[in-house]
This record gives sequence, C-alpha cells and structure tokens, in this order.
Amino acid sequence: MNEIELENFEDYYKEKINSIYSKIKKSVSKLITDLEANLVDIRSSIDHFEEASGGSLGDKPLRSLKFFVDRINKEIDEISIPRENDVYHDNLIELSTSIKKLFTTINETARKALPKFQKEVQPQIKELNYLTRKLQKKLTIFNEFLRKKYGDVKKAEELIHKLPKIFSLKDNIENAKKDLTEYEKELEDRKKNQEELNQKLLELEKNQLFQEIKEQRDALFKLKIEINDELSFKKALKKLKVGVEKNKISVPGIDPNYLRDFLKNPTRVLASDTTDLQKFRSLLVKLRHALEENKLNLKSDKKDKTIEHINKIFEEKELHENIEKLKELQVNIKSLKNKIENQGLSGMSEDIKNQISLNTVKLEHLENDLNKKNNDYTRYLASLKEQREDFQTLVKKTIGDDIKINISFTF
Repeated sequence: MNEIELENFEDYYKEKINSIYSKIKKSVSKLITDLEANLVDIRSSIDHFEEASGGSLGDKPLRSLKFFVDRINKEIDEISIPRENDVYHDNLIELSTSIKKLFTTINETARKALPKFQKEVQPQIKELNYLTRKLQKKLTIFNEFLRKKYGDVKKAEELIHKLPKIFSLKDNIENAKKDLTEYEKELEDRKKNQEELNQKLLELEKNQLFQEIKEQRDALFKLKIEINDELSFKKALKKLKVGVEKNKISVPGIDPNYLRDFLKNPTRVLASDTTDLQKFRSLLVKLRHALEENKLNLKSDKKDKTIEHINKIFEEKELHENIEKLKELQVNIKSLKNKIENQGLSGMSEDIKNQISLNTVKLEHLENDLNKKNNDYTRYLASLKEQREDFQTLVKKTIGDDIKINISFTF
C-alpha cells in the first residue's frame, strides 16, 4: 500500500493517469497542435487585411478595418492552448468553447465591419473563409475524438474533482478544533472567575452585619409562616369577599379594599394596622356575624371551627404578639440594611451578585456553543473518514493502486 500525503496526491494521480492513457493523450496533443497551427494562420490572415488596405481607405472604413482586426486578434489571444502537462478534459472543453466563440466573433464582426471596406480586401476575405472552414473541420474532428475516445480518461480525471471536498473538510476540522480550544480556554477562565466571585461574596457575607440580617430574615420568614397558619379562616373571608362584591351579602361597615388587600397579603396588612389591630378585629367581628347568620353557606363543622378560631384569636392574643414580633423584626432588618448601606457593603454585595448573574448567563451560552462546536468537530471527522475511504476505493478501481491518503492537521 502506498501512503501519500493529501497535498501531494493530485500530482501523483495526474502522473498515473497520464501514464495509463498516454496514447490517447498524445493523440489529443497532436490534434491540439493542428488547431493551434490553424489559429496562427488565421491570425496571420487577419494581419493581411491591414497590409492589403495600403492606406487607400478613408477614415471611417479604416476605423472599421481596425475594429475588425483588433476584435478578432483579441479573441484569438484569449484562447488558452493546453500544453502537454495540461491535457485534461476540462481544459480541452474550454479550448473547444473558445474556438466556437471565435467563430461567433468573426461572423458578428464581419457582418458589422466588412461592408465598409470589403472591396479592397476580397482576396483576404477568401483566405479567411478558407482558414475558418479548415478550423471548423479540425474542431469537429477534435470534438468527435473527445466524445468517442476520451470517455474513460474523462472519468478518471473527474476523480480529481472530489479532492476539494476533502480539503474543505480538513479546513473545517482545523477551524472547529481552533474554536474548540478557544471556547474551552474561555470556559475555564470564566469558571475560575465565577469561583473567585463566589468566594468574594462568601467572604463579604461573613461580615457580622450580613450574618445578623440573615438571622433576622430567617426568623421573619418562619414567623410569617406561623402567622399564616393562624389565619386558617381565609376560605370564609374569600366567600365573604365574593358575596360583598356581587351584592349577595349585606355586611354594614365592611371595607372592601381592606378585605381585598388582607386576602392578598395578610401579614403586610396586619403589620400596617394599629397596635390593637382595630381594623382586623372589626373584620373578624363582621365575619363571625356573617357565619353565625349562615350567610356564607359553609358546612356546619367548617363554620363552627372558623367561629371557634376567631374566638380563640380574641381570647389568647397570640396573633397580636406575633404581629408585634414581626414589626420588631422588620425594624431590625431595616436598621441593619441601613448600617450595611452606610458601610458601602450593600453596593459591593450587589455588584458581585450582578457579576455572578451575568457570568452565569455567559457560562450557559458558552457551554451551549462549546457543545455545538464539539458536535461539528465530531461530525466533520466522521465525514472526512468516510470521504477518504470512499475516495481511496475509487482510486483503486480507476488506476489499480492500493493507496492510503495521509491527512495532517495543523493542531
């Protein structure tokens, strides 16, 4: 098995097919030489047009003659003649197409320009007609040869067209690997930065003021749960609210706004009430009255338990004490927040938290991008492996060589 670097394969393969099909290539080269010789004759014939005019033409015919000569010479100059090492089907078709284009240019230019000076150049016109007909016959033979004899060579040469895809996959793999390395480094740096920020925040929150405010907030949270547990009659209050709003229940002196706010956030409303909870006590009295008159359509056991609970609140004062504790905790928390603010600790804490939040979002996006790039990288590798194996199989079928293409990467 021959091992060949990807970058060297095209030269190796071309040398092989040139050797295998050397007879056909030589025959094509001879036909190309005939075509080239004919093109040289036409070029020389065109130059004869200017020589034949002998300076006898007026300005306008002379300009037409010059346009005719320059246009055709330019078209001939643009025809690329494949040399021995460039005899491949694509170049041969390009040659054929260029000569056909030359015929079109000669016909179109002659139709426009010749009438203005044709009397002075009749022999040259005949010479040009003869040479173009001769070139047409040679081109027909050339195209016929390509059609009948060059088919197998064409198929062998077309295999080279698959190389750009392999090179493209190689580039994709190198680019994806480069991106992966950059993303991995950025991810590592961001994770390190996140750890540093979290450590900073932990150190900051070890401050006594932060410890105290955390304890106070925890106590406040537990106390709110306890207060909400004591307000187990909220279902009855909701029924009362609906009845009042729909004018189905008449409760003199009730404040609908207070009732709505209480159901929405009872602890906040109770904390803003007077010390003796006058509004709350008034609401309870009205609720108990509505229950006793059976205005809320509650089941008997539920109604009795609710009335019992209301009476307990009036008798034991536990709820009142908890509300006072809640107010005290809120005052303490506010005082601690002010101290933290005055020492500049609050701004530092918020700044670090904002950085952590922003970094968390960027980390998430970066991890998603890294996963995508990793998937791309894996897909490109699998595709390159498949393409290389298929290509090597085709090479063996075409030229009989068992080869392995080595692909080297820059990473």
